[in-house]
Amino acid sequence: MTDRPTPRDDAGLQPERTALAWQRTAVSFAAASLLFLRWAAQHGPVVTVVVVLAAVIATWLFFSTRTRLRRVAHHFPAPGLEPAVGEVLVVTIATALLAVAALWVTLAT
Repeated sequence: MTDRPTPRDDAGLQPERTALAWQRTAVSFAAASLLFLRWAAQHGPVVTVVVVLAAVIATWLFFSTRTRLRRVAHHFPAPGLEPAVGEVLVVTIATALLAVAALWVTLAT
């Protein structure tokens, strides 16, 4: 066996798959936040604020990943591409806050 590196057969497709995964995450986040509308009548403006903030975050995430794909796809095989630390941090915090809001709505009902 030799330790030759395998050539990349799909130059540029990996960033596209990653961007599509981020976009699915954004759509799923928006759909999960829209489930809160069920409790808008009971909990009033608090739920509306949660839905609006989650929709803004999902929209930002969706479009920022499209921009990132355009930027990264041209330089994909090159080493040293910056990781999406900002997006990961925002999605992690927003998901945790959405989970806390879901617990609060569920227990308060």
